[in-house]
Amino acid sequence: MIKKIAAFQIPLLLILLLTLSATAPAIAQGPPAMPNQFYGTVTLNGSTAPSGTTVAVYVSGAPVASVNVDSQGKYGYSPVLSVSGTSGAILEFYVGGVKASQTPSLSSGAITRLNLTATGSPGPLPTAPVSCGISTTSLPPGTVGTYYSASLAVSGGTTPYTWTLVGTLPAGLTLNSSTGIISGTPTAANTYNFTIKATDGSSNFCTKALSILINAAAPAGNGTAISASILGGTDTFFLSNNVLAAAKELASSDGRVRLSLPAGAAINMQGATQLGAATESNPPASTDGSTLVRAYSFIPSGATFSPAATMTLKYETASLPAGATESGLYIAYWNGTAWEKLNSTVNTATKEVSAPVSHFTIFAIRYQTPTTASTTTTTTSTTATTGTTTSTGGTSSTSTTAATTTPVTVSANVLGTTSSFSTSGGAVSSASSLSSSNGKMGISLAANTAVSLPSGSQQITVIQLASPPTPPADSKVIEAYAFGPDNTTFNPAASVTLKYDPAGLPADVQEANLYVALLENSDWTEVPCTIDTQTKMVTAKVSHFSTYALLGRVTAAPVAPVTPTAPEAPMAPATTPATTPAAAGSSAASDMSMPILFIIIAGGLLVIVLAVILVMRQRSSGY
Repeated sequence: MIKKIAAFQIPLLLILLLTLSATAPAIAQGPPAMPNQFYGTVTLNGSTAPSGTTVAVYVSGAPVASVNVDSQGKYGYSPVLSVSGTSGAILEFYVGGVKASQTPSLSSGAITRLNLTATGSPGPLPTAPVSCGISTTSLPPGTVGTYYSASLAVSGGTTPYTWTLVGTLPAGLTLNSSTGIISGTPTAANTYNFTIKATDGSSNFCTKALSILINAAAPAGNGTAISASILGGTDTFFLSNNVLAAAKELASSDGRVRLSLPAGAAINMQGATQLGAATESNPPASTDGSTLVRAYSFIPSGATFSPAATMTLKYETASLPAGATESGLYIAYWNGTAWEKLNSTVNTATKEVSAPVSHFTIFAIRYQTPTTASTTTTTTSTTATTGTTTSTGGTSSTSTTAATTTPVTVSANVLGTTSSFSTSGGAVSSASSLSSSNGKMGISLAANTAVSLPSGSQQITVIQLASPPTPPADSKVIEAYAFGPDNTTFNPAASVTLKYDPAGLPADVQEANLYVALLENSDWTEVPCTIDTQTKMVTAKVSHFSTYALLGRVTAAPVAPVTPTAPEAPMAPATTPATTPAAAGSSAASDMSMPILFIIIAGGLLVIVLAVILVMRQRSSGY
């Protein structure tokens, strides 16, 4: 039979439950982590440290405790030097700002005698790590065979930074460990994933996972599609990074106009994707006494070709001016103010005039009294008689003769250094090199290069511009030069070499980011070039004279890091003075006994309650 609990027993049970609830947390949590107390003598530069010298403790660059040396050259006796933290942490002691040679590990609850020895002059105190962050979130894509350059940026931390790579960059690219610039010419298409690590001057580091997409180079027939419409003749060709992979000839539907583009030509379409030609109904008037035969407008105006394209225009003998001879025909272009004569070739058999063209504008067949230095006439005959056609016995033969030419000497003044070269029939007689005496500039002409100077000119000049024109927004001018006469043309293109001094480059321009550009109509056009970092030379192909400059793309500078100031060593918090570390240890032992006391009291109460319940049951059973 189960007996009911008497009413007076309920309060006793409640007391028991409350007591157990109060003591349970203490039992579960156990004693808190105790600090590590340190004490001992202090020697500074071979002598007992003066009274009042600060002894400071740092963990991972952060101050955690400090006391002053007493009159006996000791520390940690009064007040106590208590260091809290994670067991095993390495402690650094500084005596009057001089780092001590002792670097113990923290041991929770221990009382450690540690005699400190410090030698040297006060230096900067440790600083808590300032986290750095790589602010670059993505990198631009690249193309196989095309030069690539991208800059990484970091904020926070302390300079200088060291950049390292975890993983693999695209083949052909490298990371500059000092500047954080990824550059080079990629050789394989793919998406490359890697991690960049930036380590600051205090050995703190940060990482960022990044990737670069390298696109395949467009093969012949692929790339940016350019549609052509030449007087009713339509066609399409492709540019890969503004370069024509395979030779292309564009022609009008009636064959009157042909434009031959050489393989490898760098073509700047000025952002357009359509090339065209149409008959010019209102051509500019003559400026040199020549007579117009036929004119055409080519678009986009200002489009450039390097090396030059070959333009071929047909004519009819019947349409020539009265008294004109075919040998006096040539192609000229309108430069905005005057007609400029091109080095032209007349083929009387096909009734065509050809000339190299380096850019688009208005072109025309014009007639003027023949000049042997600029026009070559090709004729056909069926006998040895030049320029006639005769039938002999129903058979014919063909022979070709050229108009008699006289060598022409062209003088040159390149940055004050004079020289000359000879042309015959408008072509360079032998390979020629024109250079300045200071070695900063050189112009190389291959043998048989067709050179066309403006009418009446027999001298070329190159001068350095004292006030260079404004460069593109992302670049700086290294050197700028005016090549004259303006629109002198070369076919094939001349090689222009510009020397640079690395010490003279702006701080934010790298050698790999140098390039040559052409200035026309206030617009800069980059010219294909090569950089030789051994000879410090940049070489570009130039098909006509104008203003050229050696420019350098600016490298984006990383965000200026925040340099934290060194914290002052804090004073020790107020503590209850202890005569010796041992006394402090006794106090700690007293604190640790508190949970045990609660357990004893709770056990006693439990025994009393059980005893009372037992007595009450015995009395109840006696009635």
